[in-house]
Amino acid sequence: MDITRRLSPASLLLLGTTMAAAQGNDAENAEAIDEVVVRSSPLQTSIQEIVLGTTVLDRAALLRELDGTIGQTLARQPGVSSTFFGPGASRPIIRGLGADRIRILSNDISTFDVSTASQDHLVGTEMANAESVEILRGAATLRYGPNAVGGVVNVFDNRIPRSRPEDGFDLDATAAYSSVDEGYTIGGAADISLGDNFVLHLDANDRDADEYEIPGFANEEAEEEGVEGIVENSQSEATSGTAGLSWVGDQGYIGFSVGFQDGRYGLPGGKKEEEEEEELPGLEEEEEEGPISIDFEQVRVDLDGEYNFDDGLVRLAKFRVGLSDYEHTEFAGDEPETLYTNDEWELRAEAFLNDFNVGAGEMTGTVGLSVGDRDFEAAGAEAFIPLNEQFKWGIFGLGRYSVNSFIFEASARFDRQENETNNLAFAGDDFSETQDMFSGALTGIYEIGEGTSIGLNLARSERAPTPEELFSNGFHAATSSVEIGDVNLDTEVAYSAEVSFKTRAGAFGFGANAYFVDYNDFIFQNWTGDFFEEGDPFPADEGLPVFAYQQADAELYGFEVEADYLAVDSENWFLSFDGMVDMARGKTTEATTFGGIDNVRDEFTPLGTGATEVPAGNLPFFPPVRFLGGTDITYRPWSTSLRLEVQYVDEQTRVGSTPEGSEVDVPGSFPTDSYTFFNVYLNWRPRNSENVTLSLRGRNLTDEFARSATSFLSQSAPLPGRDIRVGVNVRF
Repeated sequence: MDITRRLSPASLLLLGTTMAAAQGNDAENAEAIDEVVVRSSPLQTSIQEIVLGTTVLDRAALLRELDGTIGQTLARQPGVSSTFFGPGASRPIIRGLGADRIRILSNDISTFDVSTASQDHLVGTEMANAESVEILRGAATLRYGPNAVGGVVNVFDNRIPRSRPEDGFDLDATAAYSSVDEGYTIGGAADISLGDNFVLHLDANDRDADEYEIPGFANEEAEEEGVEGIVENSQSEATSGTAGLSWVGDQGYIGFSVGFQDGRYGLPGGKKEEEEEEELPGLEEEEEEGPISIDFEQVRVDLDGEYNFDDGLVRLAKFRVGLSDYEHTEFAGDEPETLYTNDEWELRAEAFLNDFNVGAGEMTGTVGLSVGDRDFEAAGAEAFIPLNEQFKWGIFGLGRYSVNSFIFEASARFDRQENETNNLAFAGDDFSETQDMFSGALTGIYEIGEGTSIGLNLARSERAPTPEELFSNGFHAATSSVEIGDVNLDTEVAYSAEVSFKTRAGAFGFGANAYFVDYNDFIFQNWTGDFFEEGDPFPADEGLPVFAYQQADAELYGFEVEADYLAVDSENWFLSFDGMVDMARGKTTEATTFGGIDNVRDEFTPLGTGATEVPAGNLPFFPPVRFLGGTDITYRPWSTSLRLEVQYVDEQTRVGSTPEGSEVDVPGSFPTDSYTFFNVYLNWRPRNSENVTLSLRGRNLTDEFARSATSFLSQSAPLPGRDIRVGVNVRF
């Protein structure tokens, strides 16, 4: 990965490992690195001034990494892995944390989907038309709320134009074909000047993929049925489009957009079948229910604006409003079973302060407000989450003080969240609870010498339980389980410390950061040891495993390290080497016994009245140690760049535990083997064209069989086999 693809740790780290990606396909962009501005930074500063762990991928990097869903597209970034619930639904995991602890944003506000409710639900953003993606770790996430404690993924596109095209017209069109699933992606975006101030934006994208190929059998059932070489029911398709209009002036802009997306994808392993019964005279044969798939649709409207002040206390003021109508239907075969709807809106407003002198140093800061409302409803056979409403608001602020070789930051946030439902399983009573949360962070960095610095970040963050964690109560066919929430859950509090080091010595750069998080009352899904089978007494000896949301103290820790070496940078040749390794661990620290759960259906009464135990041990679905190393070669006269890469993922034996005496393994408790992928990337600009790039990408060229430790479907949906992807990008 050349210096132009991933900004070197030494040139990026100010506090954390500020690891950034993709400034193009050759080294000619290296001198422009300093100009990169991180829009997710509270102070919107250049990448070299960021004091928190950040990864930035620009358009060129996204095209290179593009892999359908946002989870798979980002899964190779430092500290980032993926839930991989098949190609249709894959959400990022950051440092072992996922679901509601990771906020995925579209231009600073919510994607307005239900992906935090379950791993089988997709994220409502289309990566093919994204201009850039920023990944935040650590205290930088405070700006986006308490449910971003694990990290933030901010996807930026140009659906609301913020500037005028230089020549009055910009076009970016892409087409690609992948061999592993015979899939295609085609789409494009255009910005058109209408007079002196108005800019029109249009984009559209379509992708379609068949069931993907693997080297062998997906699981024992597939082997018994003789289904080899593919993962059944892993097909996906999606279409999206957006139209936006902005008024752009010398000191700001204001605009709106209307967008939609719809599609359908299968859930590997989510096949729900009735036992075949012998056909008897006078009786109709039982219908067999087919594989489970999800049909989704979303319409969203956005309004965005900002104004730059010349003088005064405030340098920049901006706001963003979005609202969405989202729904998806889960099918068993051709029969609709469950309908999920989510009506949601969010408002963000921020003011960025001008710099001013205080003593021997300089100070600046930002303050802001966020408000959001969500109405969620599920209806049908598999509606395991009842109708619920959520309203939340928060205020936040950050100050930075720079003096000599020191930079100090202090940030704080207060949030209030209300969850309510009138459809709990017990007694049919209404339930409403309001919880207040306070979070804060302190950051310091010291520049030891030119090119070398160390930093420390200390933070306290508090998160309230989600409606899914509070109210879930029923069968979930997609995960083949029973999921039960608990209205008695308290807020979870995390105390974290992170230390960073970076240095550059000539052509060599090195950066590392290590973190430790101590959780009070960490919320997670725990297998109770029970099974449920409809029609049998509960608990049963076999059937669907019963998972309950419960709390226990926990510890998380890990590190990320990057290094690079520029070997040759001549008139004709560019040659560099790089490597990355990361590790994340998570465990509960002591056994905890619960006396019972209130909101359980009648058939689950033994669970509600009995005691369950959360043992001390490993948390499930944590990524193993990973290594990524490669070399980049560019031959400038031919405008050709080649990357050779090896990706090693260690075995994962630190898996979730099962109740003592149980002989059954459930998702999250399966160990996974190590695997090694060999990857090749080739880019060519014909006749040194600045507008056309042809690409060839080979992933897992040795066709190795691999399972993901972070996937709920690790035992039924292995990772894709050998994939050859060809693509073309045209940009004017």
